[in-house]
Amino acid sequence: MAAPALETAFPQLRQLETELSRMAALVETQLQGAIAAFERRDISAAEQLIEADARIDEYDRDIETQVMSVLASQKLSLEAVREATTIMKLSGELERVGDLAKNVAKRTLVISLEAPTRPILGVVRMGRASLRQFSDILNAYADRNLQAAQAVWRGDDELDELYNSVFQEILVAMMEDPMRVNACTHLVFTAKNFERVGDHATNIAEAIHFLVTGAMMVDPRPKGDETSTTVVKPPSA
Repeated sequence: MAAPALETAFPQLRQLETELSRMAALVETQLQGAIAAFERRDISAAEQLIEADARIDEYDRDIETQVMSVLASQKLSLEAVREATTIMKLSGELERVGDLAKNVAKRTLVISLEAPTRPILGVVRMGRASLRQFSDILNAYADRNLQAAQAVWRGDDELDELYNSVFQEILVAMMEDPMRVNACTHLVFTAKNFERVGDHATNIAEAIHFLVTGAMMVDPRPKGDETSTTVVKPPSA
C-alpha cells in the first residue's frame, strides 16, 4: 500500500502513514502466505508465518504510542485529528487481520496431517476472495478513493454467501465420513477466519468514509452470514 499524500503540514503524521503502509504490506504478505501454505499443506511455511506475526504486533503498539503522543503534544486541525485517529483505527484492524492469518497458519499445521477432503477447495476460494477484498481496501485507502471503499463495503455480503456455501459443504462432508470430523472442524474455523478478514475490510471502508467525509456511515452494514441458523439434513443411506 503506497502512503497517500497528506495535506497536513505535520511531519509526524507523514511518518505514521509510512509506518502504517509498511505494516499493511506485511499483513497482506502474511495473509497471502497463509492461503498458499494452507493450499499446499506446507507446514514449514505455516510455522514461519506464525513466528512473523510478532512483527505486526510491534507495528501496532508503536503506531498507537506515536498517535497518542501526537494527539497529546500538538494542537491539530480537525482534518489532522481525523488523519491521526484513522491511522490508529486502521493499525488495529490490520493487527486483527494479521492474527487471522496466523490462525489460518495454525490450523494448517493440523489439517496438513489429515487426509485431504473435498471442502478444502472451497475454503481456498474463500481465502483468495478475502485477499482480493483486503487488497482492494488497502488500495482504496492509499488513493483516498471513497467509491472504491464503498464497493468493498457493499461487496462483503458476497464473501458471506461464499462462506454459507462452504460451511454447508463442510457439514455434509462430516456427515458422510465421521473419520473426517477433526479435519472438517478445523476447516470450519479456517473458513470463518477468512470471513472475518472481510469484516475487517468493511471496518476499514467505514474508516475511510469518515476520513474523507468527516461523517460516519449511516447505512445498514451488508451482512449475509447465515451459518448461525444453518441446518443440514444428513445424507440418505
